[in-house]
Amino acid sequence: MTLVVSKGQRRGIVGGALALLAIVMLAVWASGNDSTTAESAADGGQAAVAVESELPTDSFELFTGGDATFAEFEGEPLVINFWASWCPACVGELPEFQSVHEERGDEVTFLGIANADIRSESVDLADEVGLTYQLADDPSGDLFRQFGLIAMPSTLFVSPDGQILEVFAGQLNEDALNARIDSLVAAS
Repeated sequence: MTLVVSKGQRRGIVGGALALLAIVMLAVWASGNDSTTAESAADGGQAAVAVESELPTDSFELFTGGDATFAEFEGEPLVINFWASWCPACVGELPEFQSVHEERGDEVTFLGIANADIRSESVDLADEVGLTYQLADDPSGDLFRQFGLIAMPSTLFVSPDGQILEVFAGQLNEDALNARIDSLVAAS
């Protein structure tokens, strides 16, 4: 008997395994790291973690073509979301990010970065969800690692002067994302 697994099923299996591994790694890391703070909130009690407070200076490729740096986003509050097509939690939160972007895009800039993903699959997912905010590619995961991130998805909330005010590891729903943006805008 031959078991046939579709591409979508493989993606779900691999994504689920990677998400579980990321959660286990985060738990192990958090238990031995004094700089991690855990929050139990309405967004599922995921962890807010401490990472570098400044943005890397490396450039990254935009989905629309060309390169950019984080310095180009200074001057207004910034939400950076690391996601991937192979990550079920990422896929789950992307429509919520798009909805909040549509509501609050004049208050805060959104930047979605596809982490360690196959470009065509991340572009397909972005098109399927209808993402309209700026998207970038981190195919090797270098930016993700420079931030010190270990969980997918991860979202960074950055002040207009380029200081990282919060990093959230895990899936955010619309309410939790709006609450964090309220804090970011108030601190800006």
